[in-house]
Amino acid sequence: MPTLKKELQVFARNLKTLLADEGKYVVISEETILGVYDSFEEGLKDGYDSCGLTPFLVKQILPRDEVVFINRDVLPQCPA
Repeated sequence: MPTLKKELQVFARNLKTLLADEGKYVVISEETILGVYDSFEEGLKDGYDSCGLTPFLVKQILPRDEVVFINRDVLPQCPA
């Protein structure tokens, strides 16, 4: 199973417990929660310190994922 899929499953399985730190950031590598941090930057730094170049996930702890839709048509039409 791809690493990201595993890490997202770990996040989902532990979400109820993680919500005690809602708004903070969790770092997950493979099937292990490495820690919870106040900022994305702190989590990212510790992720690199702990994992090096091995993939890891830094994800904000929220009760549900926010879906963002970005339309490719964001610029006004160019004059012909």
